[in-house]
Amino acid sequence: MTKTTTIFIYQNNLLGDFEEKTLLRFQKALIHSYEVYTFDKLKEELGKSAYCLVIQSNVFITEDSVDHLSRIFNENSGYDVLVPVSNETKVDLQRHLPPYFYQTPTVYSWVVKDIFSNYGNEVIETHEIDEFCLLFKSNLLNFLDGNYSFENLLRVIKTKGLRYGVAKGVYVHRYGNCYESPRIDLLPFISLDVKSLLDIGCARGLLGEIIKKRQNCRVEGVDIDASFDKWAADRLDKFICADIEKIAGTDKLGTYDCIICADVLEHLYDPYDVLQRLNAHLNREGLIIATVPNINNWAIIYELLNGRWDYVPFSILSGTHIRFFTKDNIIEMFSSSGYKVKEVHFTKFDIPEKGIRFIEDLKTVIKDIQYEELSVSEITVLANL
Repeated sequence: MTKTTTIFIYQNNLLGDFEEKTLLRFQKALIHSYEVYTFDKLKEELGKSAYCLVIQSNVFITEDSVDHLSRIFNENSGYDVLVPVSNETKVDLQRHLPPYFYQTPTVYSWVVKDIFSNYGNEVIETHEIDEFCLLFKSNLLNFLDGNYSFENLLRVIKTKGLRYGVAKGVYVHRYGNCYESPRIDLLPFISLDVKSLLDIGCARGLLGEIIKKRQNCRVEGVDIDASFDKWAADRLDKFICADIEKIAGTDKLGTYDCIICADVLEHLYDPYDVLQRLNAHLNREGLIIATVPNINNWAIIYELLNGRWDYVPFSILSGTHIRFFTKDNIIEMFSSSGYKVKEVHFTKFDIPEKGIRFIEDLKTVIKDIQYEELSVSEITVLANL
């Protein structure tokens, strides 16, 4: 990595405290970074650096990406600010969908390398940039008068009539607001006849709001995070801020035609016990819908065989996951908790060429290995009593 580049991180806490710390710890193991919150502190630290890379969003960035961005800037001296491409951005020219899905640092690094191999040092001039991650010359700060808050610094830079460039070969993963997911993939499983529904782990209640707009249904939500109250309470008929492991089976909950546990069971200390106690809250003809990440995914196995088990926010190995499941494990858990599993669905993504070769190598050792299950990222279970 170019030693004359200093990296500053200004986090905005969209990931939640634990996930954010996980991301910061991982990235600080890859790049030397600083957390600063004032403009004066920024100018003080930049005395010996030619470039400054500022990250003011939750992103996953590799050392290679920082290195490429710095070197490209050095070769394109006509620009004042360079920005990378990303999976999520408000500027079309910066948007780049990855060539394949990634859930681990290794596979993500393949994506980063593949995109760079396709675009190299290509830079496209733009008049609009998304300031979530940008590189600029340190001496640029000398032309700014006054002491700005760090939050406003990048907005001020954007008003100075500078020359901006998009480094098309530098890819950065950006986390959106993961607590505002509509989960429309679950809607086909929820009957229009459902009149009462409990959404466990409802976050801000967006899924419940969508259901209520679609059909006449009373929707209640449970989440352990009190910060969701101001959104969920407005969107749902009832929001309960509580730990489901403590209130399942109590009169805090009613009975429902449908119970949703989307990406919840893996966060529980005893999901078996919670499922058993939820029996009392599911109507006789009711349906429980649960989704869990698939630990039997090929990329996880690849990491394990290479001695790695890295926690990455909002992935199969999210830092807040306590339990891990395969297809057989999740079916057995529901069956032993008093349910009849009606359907099992897979969320799958294309496997990159390196992954396919890895699976083929596995087959030479394990003859009856299930290719389909290895491609699965998430498992959805539909069950009733």
